[in-house]
Order: sequence, then structure tokens, then C-alpha cells
Amino acid sequence: MLSYKINFYLRACRGTNGDKSPIYYRAWLLQDKMEASTGQQINPKYWDNDKQKVVKTPEAALINSLLDGIKSDLLQAITNLQLSKADLTIDNLKKLLVGEPLKETYYLIKVVTEHNLMFEQQVGIKYSYGSYKNYKTTLSFLKEFVRAQFSKADLPLKEINHRFCELYFVWLTTKKTSKQNGAAKHLQRLKKILNYAIRMEYISFNSIGSYSVALRPVVRVALTKEEIQTIIALPIQTEVLRRIRDIFIFQVYTGLAYSDVKAFCPKHIVVGVDGKFWLRMERTKTHNTFTVPLLPVALEILKMFLTAPKLPDDPIFPVLSNQKMNQHLKVLQELAGLSKNLHTHLPRHTFASTITLLNGVPIETVSKMLGHSKITMTQTYAKVGELKIAGDMLLLQERLTK
Repeated sequence: MLSYKINFYLRACRGTNGDKSPIYYRAWLLQDKMEASTGQQINPKYWDNDKQKVVKTPEAALINSLLDGIKSDLLQAITNLQLSKADLTIDNLKKLLVGEPLKETYYLIKVVTEHNLMFEQQVGIKYSYGSYKNYKTTLSFLKEFVRAQFSKADLPLKEINHRFCELYFVWLTTKKTSKQNGAAKHLQRLKKILNYAIRMEYISFNSIGSYSVALRPVVRVALTKEEIQTIIALPIQTEVLRRIRDIFIFQVYTGLAYSDVKAFCPKHIVVGVDGKFWLRMERTKTHNTFTVPLLPVALEILKMFLTAPKLPDDPIFPVLSNQKMNQHLKVLQELAGLSKNLHTHLPRHTFASTITLLNGVPIETVSKMLGHSKITMTQTYAKVGELKIAGDMLLLQERLTK
């Protein structure tokens, strides 16, 4: 129930006003209050403080009628404020009393939902479907968290602060068992949504703009040369599994991510500066253009899938859903007897480390081929593996022996 109260009182006489004192009103709304003059004056002996009315004077009827009108206007303004979408504050009550427009209060879940609808319309144009799925998950988690933590369906954006972030982070890492980096990503998306709210003029500043969670360094797992050869040499009877193996190996030798290999078409095959076949396309996730010279293994696989004529925009590979691909790769892993978990992003790691960096390709070149916008993104793959350390130390030992 809304908490409010309206009182009238006499203020002490000031200046040369004879024996009269001004009548003021005091209005409380929730925990806030305002005071203002009624514009009326009366001798204190004619004021009944208990009844908050003028008594025993010919002016009583007129002044009391004016006071009733002021109270009625205040009550109507409070009712209108409740019916509006604006915050229940004294400032907004004052605006209503003088006829100024109110600013709508915007709520977290509603704004996140709106943001995601706008985001969805740009999938394939400006954003990837994978990014959209991440924002959908963030919305689902926020709905669940707000109801669990605050017993409400939604919260005003002004209540999204550092305390909210801390509580949300704890909830994500305990109730939802998110890892530290996963929880940090959800909070990063929340910060981006508040930036969207600023652009839409729903709020004036990002109250959690300075909030941050340190990301733990991620160890990028990659296949070794021997593991790659084991997968290539597997005798596979099932056609579907054989195709998935070939697509996987094509990714290993080109660095294509799942979404990129799914979008790979004949128009993306070009003749490079060296007169040989290259792959040139735009990353589905970031829209950065990248080029990769096609290595012999990748060319051989490509020939197997281009036996029948295809239009320039026809997909070359019969790529299944990410979930289905990973299910089949799990079978492939068991057949190969590998301990490493095979998944659709592992080939990209392998291309970056085993195929290129460990073979002396400069990190700047690898960054260009991966379509990274910053070289720091490529540096996560540049942690030298034990095999490289062993090889380098063997060369050092030979030099020292000589």
C-alpha cells in the first residue's frame, strides 16, 4: 500500500506581517517530503492545530475551502503519479502539480527484452546467432535472479548498481554453477545493455560502468600432430561420420570456426597473390574479412565436396547443428581413443597453435588468417606448448655441444 500523508500547519510569523502567520502544507510520499505555502494567512488564535482548520472567524469557511482544494489537488496528483509509469518521488509529484511532463521509469527485464528483440533483427547482418543466444541466456538468468533475490518480476534500472552485480555474480557462481569467466561474461552483457539504455535515453549514465570481474586465463587445448594424423587415418564406415571427420580436419587446416565453415561457399574460394587457391570470407561473428591460403590437406578435402556443380552461394559442407556436430565428434573421439574432448571450436585452436604458431608462422600472420581484430586475441593461442619447448631446447643443446 502506498504510504503518503498531508498536513497543514502554521509557520512562525516573520517580518512585518502584523499578527498573522502563513499557513503551510507538508506532504510525505514514501520516505520523502515536501513543504510549500498555501498562500493563506491567519491569526494563530483562530487556528485549530488538531483539526488543521481555521475556526471562530468570518474568514474560516473561505480559507478552509481553499485548504480542502489544495489537499484534493495533492491527492489527485498522487493518484495520477501512481497510474503513470514514472517513479513515485516528491520531485515527480512537484512536476505534476505545476503541469510539467514526467519521465517514464524503465525496468531492467523490460529493457533487456527490448534490447534482445532489436539484437535478433540484426542477426546475420551485424551480429551472430551465437551472440544472440548468449543474450537470451542472460535474460533468462536475470529473470530468475530478480525473482529469487528480490521477490519481484522486475526492477527499475536505477536500482542496478554494484551491490546488484555482486549479488548476481554470487548467484551465478553458486546457484547456476557458472565458472568465474562465464559469470563475468553475463555481467559484461549487462553493462552493454545499460549502455544501450543510455543510447535510447532511458537513463543518463551507466551505474555499473566501473564494475569489473577479472577473467581467469584460459588454457587453449589443441590437438598435436600425432592426434591429427590419428583422426585422419581412422577407418570410418558411416558416411555421416566420415563427412564430419573431413569437415573437422578442413577446419584444422584453415582455422574456420563452426559458423564460418557452415557459411563457406564457392564464392569464398579465390586465387591468391601467389596464383594458388585461397579462402577469403568475412567472419560470421565479427564481420572481419580474412584470407587463408589453402594447404594441400584442405584442398584435397575441398575437392571431395565439390564433385557436383554448386552455385556461388551454395554451402559447400553439409554442416549439422552445433549440438549434433559435437555429438558425432564425441563418437569420433572414442574411435580415435583420444582423451581430449573433440568439439567444433577445437580445430580453430589447433590451426592457431599446432598448424601455424608451432611451425614458426609469425603471430601477426596468424592473427590476420584468424580474422582477429586485435593481436591480443591471437596471443591467447601463443602460449608455447611442451613439444615446442622440447624442440627449442634440443636445438639449444645441439648448439651448446658444437
